[in-house]
Amino acid sequence: MAHRTTPEERELIKVIAHMPFDEAKRQAWSGQIEATGLNEELAEEIHTAFSTHHEGEADPAARARLLPEVARLINRWRLTQQSSKFRK
Repeated sequence: MAHRTTPEERELIKVIAHMPFDEAKRQAWSGQIEATGLNEELAEEIHTAFSTHHEGEADPAARARLLPEVARLINRWRLTQQSSKFRK
């Protein structure tokens, strides 16, 4: 059964498409979110990849520009997940 993506996951997929990483990594992250949904391990991996400086990075300003957006989306996803569990 396919996973129904949340609005936060859809926005994160759009941001991932603009990330300054290689295409294989972006496709893997997007595919995993679409297939099984975002989980805490994947969210931490994406945030860590954005937070660390990579040698020979073509555009560090793009990474710095997108970092607050990624952090906001991950925190919003966490809040949504916690609030849905609270109601049950």
